[in-house]
Amino acid sequence: MTEIESFFDDRIISKVLWPPRSPDLSTPDFFLWGVLKGKAYANNPHTIEELENNIRREIAAISEDVLQATFANTKRRVQLCLDSGGQHFQHLL
Repeated sequence: MTEIESFFDDRIISKVLWPPRSPDLSTPDFFLWGVLKGKAYANNPHTIEELENNIRREIAAISEDVLQATFANTKRRVQLCLDSGGQHFQHLL
């Protein structure tokens, strides 16, 4: 048992309980929400329905050019991940 395991006991989210995900490879994480968050909250929505409507409106307003650039960037990130053997590659971005 490691020191962390002895301190946190059963409160650790391990690789077995929580599979790893790379935010560097997830388009919504590194692009979509970053772009949409400010716009979705710009008019200070007071209900979930207002927020959902804002999000839907802003998603619909994303241009095809922006989506093409986003997916090209995703392809680049996946290739960097493959080139690094699945190791950290943030320094290459």
